[in-house]
Amino acid sequence: MSNIYGGRGLAIVSGSGAEVRDAEGKPYIDFMCGNGSALFGHCHPVLMDAAQKALTSPWTVSPGLINAVRDELRGILASLVPDGKVFLCNSGTEAVEAALKLVTSLRPGRSKIVALRRAFHGRTMGSLALTFNPQYRKAWDKWLLPVQHVRPEEVSGVVDEATAALFVEPVQGEGGVYPLDPAGGEAITKACKESGALLVTDEIQSGWGRCGSLLAASQIGLDPDVVVLAKGLAGGLPIGAAIWKGGLGDFPSKGHGSTYGGNPVIASVAKASWSLLHSERYPERARQNGDAFVTMLLGLNSPLIKEIRHKGLLIGVELSVKADPIVKALQENGTIALNAGPQVVRFLPPFTAEEKHFAAVAETFGEILKTFES
Repeated sequence: MSNIYGGRGLAIVSGSGAEVRDAEGKPYIDFMCGNGSALFGHCHPVLMDAAQKALTSPWTVSPGLINAVRDELRGILASLVPDGKVFLCNSGTEAVEAALKLVTSLRPGRSKIVALRRAFHGRTMGSLALTFNPQYRKAWDKWLLPVQHVRPEEVSGVVDEATAALFVEPVQGEGGVYPLDPAGGEAITKACKESGALLVTDEIQSGWGRCGSLLAASQIGLDPDVVVLAKGLAGGLPIGAAIWKGGLGDFPSKGHGSTYGGNPVIASVAKASWSLLHSERYPERARQNGDAFVTMLLGLNSPLIKEIRHKGLLIGVELSVKADPIVKALQENGTIALNAGPQVVRFLPPFTAEEKHFAAVAETFGEILKTFES
């Protein structure tokens, strides 16, 4: 078995909402949530019900055949952009690959692809070319598509008539939790519109309500031509989607495909998650709970905290010490979190996290930071 992921030495066997338990029955508050994919928490009853009902019908329906649930999900996702078209797949990196193929086919006379420094868009060969971190790229550099990585403030001077597309995360999660400045987002949108380059927003981690709105781009001044979604879209089940303005065109005939994309079981859960976003006002609650949690963290007054950056329930705490030992200590004390670069602790709470969870995590975090002050 590959050891590519390393290991935390923690076996999770059960969970509900924002809490999980290990094989010994020890409880943990889960603020990692499958790297953000368990957006609705664990074992959400509405999503479980949707999955159980869907399992009584065919689990797989070939993409060329009609499936009502899949078509309903496509209609929901298409509504996110004008006259939207949708390609369904199985993960975030697949959604980015689909977007990359789409934009190069829609702008065939243009040779330049641009992405941002600190960007993370995945680790398959196309998406890896868009990812900035050299540690992810170094073993494959000579095979990667050439991509120009720039700072947000440099976009206007780089995106031109030779540019097919610019890929942007409204909030850079893996890169350290950096929300784009709205003025910068507006400048990026303007540069793309003036040059005819296509603007692709990667909402894999920031979208579907996590940052306080259906798409975080709406808070950042971005007007995307293409949106990619994944992670929380089906509550943690494998799904990805590329969505684009229908007036742009489509893939060439037989230009892309996915055997499992739009799987009826997963589409049913994703459709139920869409209903929950509205019935439970989860995006609004994400904004409120994220702000309240950040206030708690600021109240720790730790000299080790350099900066806290966040949008909704995507929170990064930059420290003056290494993040890995802090993340390990958090786990030992009943909180699961993750890092976002060498000195940023990242918290990805689910929608279902309650005030008691935020308060407990803040208290634990504060106590741990004290032990690292000397």
